[in-house]
Amino acid sequence: MGTTTFYLRCNDLRTKLRSLTKNELEKFDNLSPYRKENEGFGWSAPLELHNGNVYVLVFWKGRLMKLEDAPKILINKYYDKYQGKTIKEYEWTLLKRLILNEADYLDKEFKKEIRKTNKNKIPKTKAKI
Repeated sequence: MGTTTFYLRCNDLRTKLRSLTKNELEKFDNLSPYRKENEGFGWSAPLELHNGNVYVLVFWKGRLMKLEDAPKILINKYYDKYQGKTIKEYEWTLLKRLILNEADYLDKEFKKEIRKTNKNKIPKTKAKI
């Protein structure tokens, strides 16, 4: 069994993978989330999953993490860069609310689709008078 490494773009000036030389590609392949230096050429390797293990991944403020690790990682208060101040809520609280709202929205959309398909399946009969 192998592993799957996720690479995230750190900035818009990153080096395109197809333009990397053979030596640069070897350095790129050696990026690991377990080392302190997990960035290179404008990319970072934040997470590695072993094949066979299934995890739900979440992405929050440029960080990719396992959902089960998110409450331990997101213990900081949320800093709103647009208002320039720290909000009294924790990052995990906001992410949890975002996930629950998205799940509710997807559930409503799913129920709408089910209703539409059920309406189309009902045979329309004409009553004889």
